[in-house]
Amino acid sequence: MQENYNVGIYARLSRDDERAGESVSIENQKELLTRYVREQGWNLYDYYCDDGVSGTTFDRPSFNRLVQDATDGKINLILTKDLSRLGRDYIEAGRYTDFVFPSLGCRFIALNDGVDTMHKNNEMLVILKNVMNDLYARDTSNKIKAVKQSTFKSGKYVGCYAPLGYKKSADDKHVLEIDPVTAPVVRHIFDLRLQGNGFRKIAIQLNTEGVPAPRTFYYMAEGKENPRGETPYWNDVTVKTILRNEVYIGHMVQNKTGTVSYKNHKQVSKPKEDWIKVENTHEPIISQETWDAVQRMDNHPSRSRTGKSGTIALFGGLLRCMDCGSSFRFVRDYRTKRKASEYRAYACNRFMSGGKIACSSHYINEKALVSVVLTDIRNKAFFAQQSREALKERILAKKESVNAERANTLKAELSALDKRLAELEKLIQAAYEDKVMGRIPESVCIQLLNKYEAERTEKLEHKKDISAKLATRQANEQSVDDWLDMIQDYTQLEELDRPTLVRLIQKIEVGEKYQVNDHMERDINIYYNFVGFVEL
Repeated sequence: MQENYNVGIYARLSRDDERAGESVSIENQKELLTRYVREQGWNLYDYYCDDGVSGTTFDRPSFNRLVQDATDGKINLILTKDLSRLGRDYIEAGRYTDFVFPSLGCRFIALNDGVDTMHKNNEMLVILKNVMNDLYARDTSNKIKAVKQSTFKSGKYVGCYAPLGYKKSADDKHVLEIDPVTAPVVRHIFDLRLQGNGFRKIAIQLNTEGVPAPRTFYYMAEGKENPRGETPYWNDVTVKTILRNEVYIGHMVQNKTGTVSYKNHKQVSKPKEDWIKVENTHEPIISQETWDAVQRMDNHPSRSRTGKSGTIALFGGLLRCMDCGSSFRFVRDYRTKRKASEYRAYACNRFMSGGKIACSSHYINEKALVSVVLTDIRNKAFFAQQSREALKERILAKKESVNAERANTLKAELSALDKRLAELEKLIQAAYEDKVMGRIPESVCIQLLNKYEAERTEKLEHKKDISAKLATRQANEQSVDDWLDMIQDYTQLEELDRPTLVRLIQKIEVGEKYQVNDHMERDINIYYNFVGFVEL
């Protein structure tokens, strides 16, 4: 007499199966298995379907419900199309077929594989099938990763959503286009950072201004409502991520995260050396100049505040004591009762904390400092326009020992080295030929080869040293040219603001006052970004 079974039909389809072109749609699986249940005269209790779920994990909603119903005694037979529908992890699949299902008094059948736990003569087949399914999952995972790597290296964007400020092209979803709706938000964030605001303060200001968070923009673009029913807010992590994302200067940096393994899909961060970067793949939102200025702010955070308002001091984070190297602290000018614009000053932080034993005050009024810096910027801008090459050589002379004349000498020397190396290659080849043809003894050949090889090694080392010096010279020239292009636009600068200072200046060293005849003087060194200290 045939036992009456309450059958739970389990069907699963993953995205990997769809990519592989397998004809295993959920509907096809259900139709095949339902027909088989009907033919056997069994009772179909329910369908359990996981659509779009990988077989390498067993934490699936419908599968969990299937196991629970088996535990509760609602079903006593589990039917699948084949073992791969149960899963592609041979250890877990074997655990369920060999232990879990039998312990629940539940029969398991994989129809197309001929697997039936009621019959013990197919145990080796089950093991082999599970191992093959696991290897298939591993192979599929490797192929998908290889395709992704190739896509990353070609500079194509891979992601569900475009970064804030961009949208996917209608013609090619792997190409980014500037979004006129969200791009101004990105520019606003970079402007706020240039003004000296920290990540948290930027987030607070965006929330105060009512700027929608990135997730809200995504839902708006899709015409959907937030499924969680909550209003996302800006936070410091989101702001920091945007300010450090090179996508905004037109570069694609991907492969930053990945899964632990083909079985464990937990996302983890990858080391920087594994990132894949392709430059100039799309139109930038932020200029390279603005980007560089914002990144440099991490090296001199602006802690100086102008009182209770919390506003960033104009020179906050830029001033250094010429004697002790300490940063400067914003202070109130105790020697004047004038209007607020003249009521600002700076002093050595070590002196302010430890007194005269630690250092002297190096006190300087902000108005006087603005005058000095403003004059210096204008002078540099004027010289950049009128005497560009002379100023360029003066800056390069401070940055390196290789001047223009020395660079020309090195280039000539490099050309001579290349010529001699080519001659040595011919001499080495000739020595071999003479030895083979019997023109010279083997001992003479070895002596010649050792001599030529020693000279060749020496010449290659010398060439490497010269090439490094010329490369440094070329890199320095490029940085100086970039600075000259930037500074020459400031001949008519009338007023200093925070973004201009951060964009142009790396640091300002302030010396203590000293007596010269009947008046006091002090030394002030202004170090510009890209080129350092420039003395006219």
